[in-house]
Amino acid sequence: MNLYIEKAKMEDIDELDNIQKAAFKRLYAIYKDEKSPYLKGVDEMIKWLNLDKILYWKIYYNGHLCGGIAYYKKSEGEYYLARLYIHPQYQSKGIAKQVILLCERKILDAKRYMLDFPIDQIANRKCYESAGYIDTGMREVINSKLTLAIYEKVVGYTNYLYVRQMPKK
Repeated sequence: MNLYIEKAKMEDIDELDNIQKAAFKRLYAIYKDEKSPYLKGVDEMIKWLNLDKILYWKIYYNGHLCGGIAYYKKSEGEYYLARLYIHPQYQSKGIAKQVILLCERKILDAKRYMLDFPIDQIANRKCYESAGYIDTGMREVINSKLTLAIYEKVVGYTNYLYVRQMPKK
């Protein structure tokens, strides 16, 4: 897989906005969440690019810009995966997991990562768990259709109690 990231810049905003809208359109149609990234746009991206606490990268797959990823530095050593989006034509190729791991190698002072996603999105759950994130058990109800699951990853810690068992045949 030829995957790499570059720091997002102002001149990338329109293209990233189009990819973000395409990536979140399906979820917005399901949840009708007024805080959906589908409704966000260039204003938010400009703000993010001007904040020192936001690490914002463009994602390239086989030479094509296919998405974006942004981390918010909450406190010393603690990062929140604020946004990850992949254009629908590039989804289900393992890009998201690989780009998470790639970004984590670039964030040298991290001790803990957190993220959230719609609890009923099984593909997201599988992706994040395969990247080493575990369910905290915390939930955030956004509206009657949308509940977010909160996951975390502690750097250098393996949760031996968290073992997924295969169903018996």
